[in-house]
Amino acid sequence: MSNFHDLTADGLKNKPKKDSLAVALDAINDRWSLHVVRALAFGASRYTEILRAVGAPRDILASRLKKLTESGIVQARSTENGGGAGYELTQKGKDLGQLILVLKRWGDTYRDEDVPTVEFVHDACGQVFVAEVRCESCGRPVKPGELSIPRPEETCI
Repeated sequence: MSNFHDLTADGLKNKPKKDSLAVALDAINDRWSLHVVRALAFGASRYTEILRAVGAPRDILASRLKKLTESGIVQARSTENGGGAGYELTQKGKDLGQLILVLKRWGDTYRDEDVPTVEFVHDACGQVFVAEVRCESCGRPVKPGELSIPRPEETCI
């Protein structure tokens, strides 16, 4: 998106430039990373628990845990009572978990009828939680078509 204006008839002239959105997409650009974050957010901590929750092959899961650890989303930890090592989300990983809530809403809307939903209760008010993207400035929900990317100012020489 950052090089939106660098389009040719055949597509992008070059690789997209690194911006904050590219950083976010790179953090989860594979099939399994968000599943690992979801499993940890839902309480899995040991490798075998994550393996059962995610369903990835062992070598893939090990690779994703390593990638997520190196990127600061997951950290290894020792479990209490000497019960062996485990994993947990860092603050960066917990913040990424917010994305999963928005994706869940999309999944609830577009799932097949035979696919069950997962409901979350907001502990502060006791009501079922539904994620919504809002503008930080005005507080209104953001609807499709209401966002734009400002064009860079043309430089006059």
